[in-house]
Amino acid sequence: MDEIEQTNKVKILEVLQKNGRASVLEIAEKTGLSRQTVAKTISNMEKKKEIWGYTAIFNPELIGEKPFIFLLKLDLSINTDDFLKKVTNSEMIKDHEEKYGVKTSMYLHGDSDVFSLVWTKDIIEAKKLMNDYKKTLASNLKEIYLFDVLATFRNNGIANPKMVEEWTNLII
Repeated sequence: MDEIEQTNKVKILEVLQKNGRASVLEIAEKTGLSRQTVAKTISNMEKKKEIWGYTAIFNPELIGEKPFIFLLKLDLSINTDDFLKKVTNSEMIKDHEEKYGVKTSMYLHGDSDVFSLVWTKDIIEAKKLMNDYKKTLASNLKEIYLFDVLATFRNNGIANPKMVEEWTNLII
């Protein structure tokens, strides 16, 4: 990839990150690129799966959900092939997305190995997922921690417009 193409991608992605609904014309105006360059670049990034999708950012309570976080510590020195088959199984991934509202999963370097953000209707559903993780990953799971998210102040670089109200409710 040449330097100009990479620079164009960065400019376009910066606009899309702030507004995933921005039109090609709006992106062109904000980046100084032609509409054709913007449209072609976005199309190519979507085909190459460099852009994973577009989403709205909102409080999950609007749909009767609540965020929870899992941190997992793993032992990957044993049963590595079996572990990979489980965590990359498309049916299991789809099931966890639909059944447990898995929104974000990341492999980490540090005190924990996996971070998972889920939306479920309540702590009971979150604990069901925790038990599912314990069962499915039994041979590799060393520890699992479940956190109840009390408030979200930033999500994907977007500030919570009710941040002051939520902080106030938490500490007063």
